[in-house]
Formats: sequence, C-alpha cells, structure tokens
Amino acid sequence: MTKAKPSTRSRAYAARPKDETIPSEQPVRPKGKPARSRQPISKAKPTRSAQLTKLLRRKSGASMAQIQTAFGWQPHTVRAAISAQRKAGHRIERTRSDTGPVYRIVTEGAKP
Repeated sequence: MTKAKPSTRSRAYAARPKDETIPSEQPVRPKGKPARSRQPISKAKPTRSAQLTKLLRRKSGASMAQIQTAFGWQPHTVRAAISAQRKAGHRIERTRSDTGPVYRIVTEGAKP
C-alpha cells in the first residue's frame, strides 16, 4: 500500500511560517511617488448629484426621460437619486405630463 502524496499547494503553504507573507502579495509601488494623485477641487468634474440638482433647479424641471438620457440611468435609479435629493433637504415637486413625471426643486434647506 502506497501513501498518497500531499498536493504541491498544501506542501508550499505548510512549509511557510504563518506570519510570513508571500512576496507577490505585497503591494508594489515605486518609492518616492505618492499613492494617488488627485485633481485640485476647482478642476474636478461636478458630481452626479450636483449635475442632477442643476437639472432639477431649472424652471421647467426635468422629466424622467431627460434624466435617464443625461445620465444613462434606468427609471428606478432616477427615482432613487431623486429620493436622495429629498433626504438631502430639497423639496421636490412632481407633476405629470404627457411624456411622464416631471420633477422640480421648489425649495431647499433643512428638513422640517
């Protein structure tokens, strides 16, 4: 009767002490360079939330279809983003039109 040899993988891990790390698992970064460079805030692209707020502040507001086209979102994502705007303290008015619901920011400020 012959004993089955343990797999190569288990032998490699068994031979290594538990607190020692494998060199390939260590992060590689050139010395002297920052971990990540960031753009100055003045040149940063506006967030989607800020872009949505700008659309909703227009006198005519923004329809569901316009928001979907502007951001490439599905309808449920548009509704969630509008809900987030409400939670942020904006009062949003919803009116119906032949093209669908139209959303508009009426007032902003702290929650009542």
